[in-house]
Amino acid sequence: MWASTAASNAGDGITRTLLPLLVVAHHPDPAAVAGLTTVNMLPWLLFALPAGVLADRVDRRRIVLGSNVVRGAALLGAALVLATDRPLPLLYALAFLLGIAETLADTAAPAMLPRLVEAGQLERANGRLSAAQIVLNEMVGPPVAGLLAGLTAAAALATGGTLYALAALLLLGLAPLAGTDPRPAPPEARDGVLRDIRQGLRFVLGHRTLRVTLAASALYGLVFSATFSMLVLLSERTLRLGETGYGLLLAAGSVGAVAGSWLAPRAADRLPTVRLARWSLAGSGAAYVILGLVRRPELAALALAVNGVFMMGWNIPVMSLRQRLTPEDLQGRVMSVSRLCSWGSMPVGATLGGLLAAALTVPAVFVVCGGVLVLGALLLLARLHDEPPVPAAPAAPLPSGELDDKG
Repeated sequence: MWASTAASNAGDGITRTLLPLLVVAHHPDPAAVAGLTTVNMLPWLLFALPAGVLADRVDRRRIVLGSNVVRGAALLGAALVLATDRPLPLLYALAFLLGIAETLADTAAPAMLPRLVEAGQLERANGRLSAAQIVLNEMVGPPVAGLLAGLTAAAALATGGTLYALAALLLLGLAPLAGTDPRPAPPEARDGVLRDIRQGLRFVLGHRTLRVTLAASALYGLVFSATFSMLVLLSERTLRLGETGYGLLLAAGSVGAVAGSWLAPRAADRLPTVRLARWSLAGSGAAYVILGLVRRPELAALALAVNGVFMMGWNIPVMSLRQRLTPEDLQGRVMSVSRLCSWGSMPVGATLGGLLAAALTVPAVFVVCGGVLVLGALLLLARLHDEPPVPAAPAAPLPSGELDDKG
């Protein structure tokens, strides 16, 4: 599963960088680029909750495998079709199809994990998967996409398609788990998607810990998108950095996140989950405040690196906590609600960031949003009961190809 996740995230990093470049090259209009982002994110709003229902009805491995096959075939086909002509509607259609497949895969994949590892291993497993995502999606994929796009767009598309095909092939090496292949739903569960969605929402809203952590995730999504949308302006106008400097700022944040993906599971072995999550969220907010106050590029890079560490200190324990608290037959639906809260708040946050920058200043966006995140972390999570740390225990014997506990 880790190898498949690594391959698909490398494909994500290439396609997310390449598609905007293709739009700009032939349709240099800000509205056209914004439209691409919209159609790529739209499936999360339209299909996240139904995707959770699907993940609770059928074998989740098949959903992820099928999504990778669709993405691979779409990009390989696009490499042929778009070699000579790149009409905007076709690029939009490709982005929308990739968004649907991503929605399905990113809902089903985390819901698989509790079946692959013991409860005490979830932080470590989520940390490894997060590290693969950050390194390949954010650090390796974009420069590779830029390099390949400088040669031919067809080569870049074909490379992305090949990586998705490889991700699908690697999942074939994941041996069936007892009781999960196939995973037939009882007849009464097949009657209504809306009823299943309501059941998932009712479970989340009725569970205090899930409800509060999802509210905090939505707040984090708002703050992250508000600040990230203004980071390029902070880099150019306040820190006086060029394109290379901006890239180095992004790299600093990614390096911090990779370090955090290694540190968070170890901290979770020693600290109660809620306490670790609370102070990580507050620490991330404090890093945003510092980022808005400093004027030296090296201090800004340090603040972003520290923020990356705290971000993983929030994401990994909270993801693992949700997986532990959720019954197996609701994993997909709870994950879909989680993704909807996080991703659904981001367009609102980006808009809010622009409005704050217009009303105040760009650095003020970071100070205000960081302060709100600190207060939100302390207030929202203040009354949640701490769980004792979950010691890392050796996983039960697993079929060939699954995660082990080494490293």
